[in-house]
Amino acid sequence: MKKLKYSILGLCLLLCCSCAQTRRLERSGTQAVLSLVTRLAEKPKEAYRPNWTKVKNPLTQDSLYFGEGIIDSTGQRHMLVRLEPIEVVARRKTVIERLGRVMIGFRVEVPEELQSRSFGIRLTPVLHKRDASFALDALLIRGGLYAGVQSREAWQFDKYRRIVAATGGGDSAARIERARRLLAHIPQQADPRLDSVVRTPRRMEYFYSQEVPATGSDGELRVTLQGEVQALDGSRYRLPASDTMRYAVSSMLSFVDTTQRFLKRIVKRYAQVHERTSLGFPPGGTAIIDTLGDNARYLAHILSTMDSLMRHDEYYVDSITLTATGSPEGLYAGNERLARMRAEALEAFLRDRFGPGIDTLIALRWMAEDWDGLRGAILREDSLSHKAEMLRMIAEGRDDPDALEKNIRNEYPQEYARIRRRLYPQLRAVDFRYSLRRKEMVRDTVVTAEPDTLYARAVTMLRERDYAGAMYLLESYRDRNYALALLSRGYDAEAYEVLKALPQGAQRDYLTAIVCSRLGRRDEALEHYHRAAGEEPRYRFRAKLDPELSELINLLTDE
Repeated sequence: MKKLKYSILGLCLLLCCSCAQTRRLERSGTQAVLSLVTRLAEKPKEAYRPNWTKVKNPLTQDSLYFGEGIIDSTGQRHMLVRLEPIEVVARRKTVIERLGRVMIGFRVEVPEELQSRSFGIRLTPVLHKRDASFALDALLIRGGLYAGVQSREAWQFDKYRRIVAATGGGDSAARIERARRLLAHIPQQADPRLDSVVRTPRRMEYFYSQEVPATGSDGELRVTLQGEVQALDGSRYRLPASDTMRYAVSSMLSFVDTTQRFLKRIVKRYAQVHERTSLGFPPGGTAIIDTLGDNARYLAHILSTMDSLMRHDEYYVDSITLTATGSPEGLYAGNERLARMRAEALEAFLRDRFGPGIDTLIALRWMAEDWDGLRGAILREDSLSHKAEMLRMIAEGRDDPDALEKNIRNEYPQEYARIRRRLYPQLRAVDFRYSLRRKEMVRDTVVTAEPDTLYARAVTMLRERDYAGAMYLLESYRDRNYALALLSRGYDAEAYEVLKALPQGAQRDYLTAIVCSRLGRRDEALEHYHRAAGEEPRYRFRAKLDPELSELINLLTDE
């Protein structure tokens, strides 16, 4: 207790005798340094060689990745991939993308000037992509006195929180929040990458590595460092902006085929448009009443469709066939008269809207009883238990429709009532068939070539590293781009089959060498690699960037 008393007394003297403790840092502009990793933290006795392990997809049996297997604290198996620095030019480094992810690494240096017993330092690396930024796990470096005060405040607040929780009360949440502001001046940070308590100031170096998605990187990733120093007196010092680390992402996207594809489209001079509308009529009547049922909506649709076709920029309307159909209840002769009169009524309605010239385009047809429509409606109706029997009766009794309708009514009265209530209204309809002719076209058929927009969208998705979407769109093409999408998703066996079916060439052979290496076909991989490098010498340098081939070449050299 006496030791704690003296510590608190010393802290009070420190706070009273100093103005802002971070003022010295502001005057000097001290900052943490971010730099690329050009060496391993601990130099090994031999050159680092990854323990390449083939991991199988349990569904497809394709190899998913090559890397070092590790087991976390929960017993789950993960892949740890360490990529050696490939090339460093100034503050730029090349990293390898596999399965849409890359491993970045850099060194954070914290000078002695930033460290004090009463300082807490929070350093946050920020990953910048083309259109977004993401904060990585923070690094915390705390002085001994700062860490002690922080722990003491956390203990006091937790003790008070437990007391409030035990006593209860309607204002418990407000009391706890008020206590947080009064007691916890220096809140503890959650889940930092590093939390180091430094007793004496010294220069610190931390080697930071992180696997990040390559999606949205546009071929480059950038890392900056944001940081803040907080002193026990409450003063803060925001570190100046750090240098930017740049990572060039090397992937297999350089093999993307950007050649534009075209689709053959057959353009015909003549075309037809067919529409069916269920208009309602009064029982036994023929008047067009827009307030009856949904007639207002149906009539508006008929007028809109006809007006758009009459004014179309590309087609003329040669003719319009208007067919009115009826349902089977009642006598056939009466139904035929009703269907004819309803067709004539609708023609008169259209004549009022479009003028008398419409008569030269419209050809009237009518169907007294639409038995074909009834047959299709019965097929779609699941609630009928004697569906097969009624369909057979319709097929055999079409010659005498009045007797047919009567037989169905007598044989299956309950189901007939359901048919009349639910299906017959669908048969009282009007069919429009528009015969169109393309303007300024002499030949009946013309073949044109149009850009394949679906393929172009798939290529864009591939280049933006949306491999799953690109793979789905490219499946029917089965070309080199489809093989790249498969390789980028880890479907190696299927990618191998696609590549083997393509015409031989340097790019095809190089990609086949990669997939053969993944599948464990070492000799075949070397054969395809040497053939590709013989035809295109630059692939000898490219192979140093692809771990599957660099491993093979190194093993071959060792042998």
